[in-house]
Amino acid sequence: MSTLTTEIKELKSAVTTRNHQAFMSVPDIEAHPLAESTPAPNRPTDRQFQTVARRLSRFISDGTPSFAAPMSSPIPPIPTQITGQSLQPQMTGASMMSDYTGRVVSDLKTQFDEVQNLRRDLGIMRQLYTEFMKSTKESLGTLRSQTQSVKQLANSNVGGARAYIDSGKKKLDTRSQNALTEVEKLQDIIENVRDDVIKRQVTPNAMYFKTIKKDMDTVSAELSSLSEHINTVKPMWKKTWEEELQNIVEEQQFLTHQEEFLGDLLEDHKAMVEVYGHVEKVITLRKPSGGRGVRNRSYRPPPREEGHDGLSTVMLEIRGAQVDPERRLKAIEANQKNRQKDLASRSDEMHAEIHDFVGQKKLKLTGGAEETERVRQKRNEATLRAMFNGGNPNGGPSFGVIDSPTSETD
Repeated sequence: MSTLTTEIKELKSAVTTRNHQAFMSVPDIEAHPLAESTPAPNRPTDRQFQTVARRLSRFISDGTPSFAAPMSSPIPPIPTQITGQSLQPQMTGASMMSDYTGRVVSDLKTQFDEVQNLRRDLGIMRQLYTEFMKSTKESLGTLRSQTQSVKQLANSNVGGARAYIDSGKKKLDTRSQNALTEVEKLQDIIENVRDDVIKRQVTPNAMYFKTIKKDMDTVSAELSSLSEHINTVKPMWKKTWEEELQNIVEEQQFLTHQEEFLGDLLEDHKAMVEVYGHVEKVITLRKPSGGRGVRNRSYRPPPREEGHDGLSTVMLEIRGAQVDPERRLKAIEANQKNRQKDLASRSDEMHAEIHDFVGQKKLKLTGGAEETERVRQKRNEATLRAMFNGGNPNGGPSFGVIDSPTSETD
């Protein structure tokens, strides 16, 4: 019994150690979501499988462990055949345990392969998840950058053809200046090489010649690019110049028309001022002196014309007049405008005087709303003090109230 107990303890510790190692070998997906799949552990040998199966068979044979019974299939009973002539071979305990151990070994191998396949599938799923998360983050970053660029473009002021020409002028000037600098450098270098070859009889290095040739090719490519750029931009600039020239001509015509219109308005205003001065002089001459001018305000009709019989003639003219609706509407509108102008020009002398008085800030400063509120609070306190002090606003003893030393000092 002691030996069996020791083996059971060893088997339990071995199973616990193996489970712990298997648990530690599988990486935690939550802790490491972007880690790659770890390599599978080495496959146990057949001897290790047989050792585990033998231990399990011992548990089954002794009947001690209850958890090992579902793992193995029950051993079928062997029917005994009894005859009188021959003896049939009987199954011993060792042969039965060896068959059971073989089945357990095959089951353990199958389960181990399934676990390894599951572990491999988990690694593949982890890799797919990692790639998916990476691609999703890249897509979101691209969308975010595009959104920022669209916002900046929407907030920036988009120029027209003139802005395009101005920016093109700056870029073209910069490129031409750079090309000029490079050409001048190459000219100086070639002059120095010519002096070395002709005057000093010195042969330059081949690499130096190749460098000069490379720089010349670069300058030639830049000049051809500038030529193509100018040929591309020239038609667009010409179109813009035509539009601007047309706008300039139209603006000149508009300004000339405005100048002529302003001259006509100045002449009309001058004539209006003259008429107003004449009317003012006539009113000044007709203005009476003293209080006798009231009788001159009466209306004096003009003298009657020849052949005019008064009201009857007026009625005949009305009856024979041709009605023009448009002219009548215009007359009604003009009458309404004159009436509105007359009503707007009417003003009360008192209202005008008050408006001028307030507008010129002739009112005496009294402190404004804050001073008014302070006075009102003071009056309210005085009224409350008078009510609670029996009508004495200075603060005497009231009925049923004992004065305190602090109230007397206040």
